[in-house]
Amino acid sequence: MINALKNSFINEDITNAFDEEMQVFLKKINIDQVPSNYTRFYDKYMSKKKVVVTNIKINNKILHQSKLLNYFKNASSFKNIDKELGIHLKKIKKNKKYFFSMKDIIFIEALKSDGIKIEKKYSNLYEVNNSQMPSDIQLYINNGDIGSAMLRIVEVIGQDKLEDIDPETMFFIISTLNQLDIDPLRNKILLKVLPLKV
Repeated sequence: MINALKNSFINEDITNAFDEEMQVFLKKINIDQVPSNYTRFYDKYMSKKKVVVTNIKINNKILHQSKLLNYFKNASSFKNIDKELGIHLKKIKKNKKYFFSMKDIIFIEALKSDGIKIEKKYSNLYEVNNSQMPSDIQLYINNGDIGSAMLRIVEVIGQDKLEDIDPETMFFIISTLNQLDIDPLRNKILLKVLPLKV
Protein backbone atom coordinates (compact mmCIF):
# COMPACT_ATOMS: atom_id res chain seq x y z
CA MET A 1 0.00 0.00 0.00
CA ILE A 2 2.87 2.40 0.83
CA ASN A 3 4.43 1.67 -2.57
CA ALA A 4 1.08 2.34 -4.31
CA LEU A 5 0.68 5.67 -2.50
CA LYS A 6 4.23 6.71 -3.35
CA ASN A 7 3.67 5.88 -7.02
CA SER A 8 0.45 7.91 -7.03
CA PHE A 9 2.29 10.98 -5.72
CA ILE A 10 5.02 10.49 -8.32
CA ASN A 11 2.35 10.34 -11.04
CA GLU A 12 0.77 13.54 -9.66
CA ASP A 13 4.10 15.36 -10.00
CA ILE A 14 4.40 15.82 -6.22
CA THR A 15 7.12 13.24 -5.83
CA ASN A 16 8.28 14.27 -2.36
CA ALA A 17 4.88 15.05 -0.82
CA PHE A 18 4.54 11.70 0.95
CA ASP A 19 8.19 11.15 1.94
CA GLU A 20 8.13 12.19 5.60
CA GLU A 21 4.95 10.29 6.43
CA MET A 22 6.14 7.34 4.35
CA GLN A 23 9.31 7.12 6.44
CA VAL A 24 7.19 7.05 9.61
CA PHE A 25 5.27 4.07 8.18
CA LEU A 26 8.42 2.34 6.92
CA LYS A 27 10.19 2.69 10.28
CA LYS A 28 7.37 0.68 11.86
CA ILE A 29 8.14 -2.23 9.52
CA ASN A 30 10.99 -4.59 10.36
CA ILE A 31 13.20 -5.32 7.33
CA ASP A 32 12.53 -9.06 7.91
CA GLN A 33 8.81 -8.45 7.28
CA VAL A 34 9.35 -6.73 3.92
CA PRO A 35 8.49 -9.01 0.96
CA SER A 36 11.44 -9.62 -1.35
CA ASN A 37 9.84 -7.70 -4.23
CA TYR A 38 9.67 -4.54 -2.04
CA THR A 39 13.12 -4.59 -0.39
CA ARG A 40 14.63 -2.25 -2.98
CA PHE A 41 11.75 0.22 -2.41
CA TYR A 42 12.17 -0.12 1.38
CA ASP A 43 15.95 0.48 1.24
CA LYS A 44 15.62 3.41 -1.15
CA TYR A 45 13.12 5.39 0.91
CA MET A 46 14.30 4.56 4.42
CA SER A 47 17.38 6.72 3.86
CA LYS A 48 15.74 9.57 1.91
CA LYS A 49 16.49 13.05 3.27
CA LYS A 50 13.94 15.76 4.06
CA VAL A 51 13.01 18.10 1.22
CA VAL A 52 12.60 21.80 1.96
CA VAL A 53 10.06 23.83 0.00
CA THR A 54 11.25 27.31 -0.97
CA ASN A 55 10.47 30.17 -3.35
CA ILE A 56 6.97 31.06 -2.21
CA LYS A 57 5.74 34.34 -3.64
CA ILE A 58 4.04 36.32 -0.87
CA ASN A 59 0.96 38.52 -1.34
CA ASN A 60 -0.15 39.90 2.04
CA LYS A 61 -3.38 41.28 0.55
CA ILE A 62 -4.74 37.73 0.20
CA LEU A 63 -4.87 35.59 3.34
CA HIS A 64 -3.96 32.24 1.78
CA GLN A 65 -0.99 33.83 -0.03
CA SER A 66 0.28 35.88 2.92
CA LYS A 67 3.51 35.50 4.86
CA LEU A 68 1.56 33.21 7.19
CA LEU A 69 2.14 30.47 4.59
CA ASN A 70 5.64 30.17 6.03
CA TYR A 71 4.04 28.46 9.02
CA PHE A 72 3.48 25.37 6.86
CA LYS A 73 7.15 25.27 5.92
CA ASN A 74 8.26 25.04 9.55
CA ALA A 75 5.62 25.49 12.24
CA SER A 76 8.10 25.34 15.10
CA SER A 77 10.08 28.34 13.82
CA PHE A 78 7.03 30.56 13.19
CA LYS A 79 6.42 32.49 16.40
CA ASN A 80 3.27 34.44 17.25
CA ILE A 81 1.17 32.83 14.51
CA ASP A 82 -1.99 33.52 16.57
CA LYS A 83 -1.16 37.23 16.78
CA GLU A 84 -0.19 37.54 13.09
CA LEU A 85 -3.35 35.73 12.02
CA GLY A 86 -5.42 38.05 14.20
CA ILE A 87 -3.87 41.09 12.50
CA HIS A 88 -4.72 39.70 9.05
CA LEU A 89 -8.28 38.76 10.04
CA LYS A 90 -8.84 42.23 11.54
CA LYS A 91 -7.85 43.84 8.21
CA ILE A 92 -10.11 41.44 6.32
CA LYS A 93 -13.08 42.17 8.59
CA LYS A 94 -12.65 45.94 8.02
CA ASN A 95 -12.33 45.50 4.25
CA LYS A 96 -15.92 44.97 3.06
CA LYS A 97 -14.66 44.21 -0.46
CA TYR A 98 -12.51 41.26 0.62
CA PHE A 99 -13.83 37.97 -0.73
CA PHE A 100 -13.15 35.06 1.65
CA SER A 101 -12.31 32.31 -0.85
CA MET A 102 -12.37 28.54 -0.38
CA LYS A 103 -8.55 28.62 -0.34
CA ASP A 104 -8.72 31.05 2.60
CA ILE A 105 -11.05 28.61 4.38
CA ILE A 106 -8.69 25.71 3.66
CA PHE A 107 -5.83 27.79 5.05
CA ILE A 108 -7.70 28.77 8.26
CA GLU A 109 -9.04 25.25 8.86
CA ALA A 110 -5.52 23.80 8.56
CA LEU A 111 -4.28 26.30 11.16
CA LYS A 112 -7.21 25.47 13.45
CA SER A 113 -6.40 21.77 13.05
CA ASP A 114 -2.93 22.53 14.41
CA GLY A 115 -4.44 24.15 17.50
CA ILE A 116 -4.11 27.77 16.39
CA LYS A 117 -6.82 29.79 18.15
CA ILE A 118 -9.13 32.04 16.13
CA GLU A 119 -10.93 34.76 18.06
CA LYS A 120 -14.72 34.37 18.14
CA LYS A 121 -15.24 37.81 16.63
CA TYR A 122 -13.86 36.42 13.35
CA SER A 123 -16.02 33.29 13.31
CA ASN A 124 -18.60 34.89 11.01
CA LEU A 125 -16.08 35.61 8.23
CA TYR A 126 -16.82 32.26 6.60
CA GLU A 127 -18.89 29.09 6.92
CA VAL A 128 -17.62 25.54 6.64
CA ASN A 129 -19.75 23.13 4.65
CA ASN A 130 -18.85 19.70 6.02
CA SER A 131 -21.38 18.02 3.72
CA GLN A 132 -18.74 18.17 0.96
CA MET A 133 -16.82 15.34 2.65
CA PRO A 134 -17.69 12.04 0.94
CA SER A 135 -19.39 9.78 3.48
CA ASP A 136 -17.12 6.81 2.78
CA ILE A 137 -14.00 8.86 3.53
CA GLN A 138 -15.53 10.18 6.76
CA LEU A 139 -16.40 6.60 7.73
CA TYR A 140 -12.77 5.52 7.16
CA ILE A 141 -11.59 8.45 9.29
CA ASN A 142 -14.06 7.66 12.09
CA ASN A 143 -12.93 4.02 12.08
CA GLY A 144 -9.24 4.98 12.12
CA ASP A 145 -8.67 3.29 8.75
CA ILE A 146 -5.88 5.59 7.57
CA GLY A 147 -4.81 3.37 4.67
CA SER A 148 -8.29 3.17 3.10
CA ALA A 149 -8.85 6.91 3.59
CA MET A 150 -5.55 7.70 1.88
CA LEU A 151 -6.22 5.31 -1.00
CA ARG A 152 -9.63 6.94 -1.47
CA ILE A 153 -7.96 10.38 -1.56
CA VAL A 154 -5.52 9.11 -4.19
CA GLU A 155 -8.52 7.81 -6.16
CA VAL A 156 -10.21 11.22 -5.93
CA ILE A 157 -7.07 12.99 -7.15
CA GLY A 158 -6.73 10.46 -9.96
CA GLN A 159 -4.74 11.70 -12.95
CA ASP A 160 -5.27 15.37 -12.13
CA LYS A 161 -2.46 17.65 -11.03
CA LEU A 162 -3.06 19.11 -7.59
CA GLU A 163 -3.12 22.66 -8.96
CA ASP A 164 -6.00 21.67 -11.28
CA ILE A 165 -8.26 20.29 -8.55
CA ASP A 166 -11.16 22.56 -7.71
CA PRO A 167 -11.03 24.26 -4.28
CA GLU A 168 -14.10 22.40 -2.96
CA THR A 169 -12.46 19.02 -3.62
CA MET A 170 -9.19 20.32 -2.19
CA PHE A 171 -11.10 21.35 0.94
CA PHE A 172 -12.18 17.80 1.74
CA ILE A 173 -8.73 16.41 0.84
CA ILE A 174 -7.10 18.81 3.32
CA SER A 175 -9.89 18.20 5.84
CA THR A 176 -9.18 14.45 5.61
CA LEU A 177 -5.46 15.02 6.23
CA ASN A 178 -6.31 17.37 9.12
CA GLN A 179 -8.51 14.75 10.76
CA LEU A 180 -5.95 11.97 10.20
CA ASP A 181 -3.23 14.26 11.62
CA ILE A 182 -0.97 13.74 8.60
CA ASP A 183 0.54 17.21 8.78
CA PRO A 184 3.78 16.76 6.76
CA LEU A 185 1.84 15.59 3.70
CA ARG A 186 -0.89 18.17 4.23
CA ASN A 187 1.67 20.97 4.52
CA LYS A 188 3.38 20.00 1.28
CA ILE A 189 0.06 19.92 -0.55
CA LEU A 190 -0.90 23.31 0.92
CA LEU A 191 2.41 24.80 -0.18
CA LYS A 192 1.75 23.42 -3.66
CA VAL A 193 -1.83 24.68 -4.11
CA LEU A 194 -2.14 27.89 -2.05
CA PRO A 195 0.81 30.15 -3.02
CA LEU A 196 1.13 32.17 -6.18
CA LYS A 197 4.30 30.30 -7.02
CA VAL A 198 6.25 27.49 -5.36
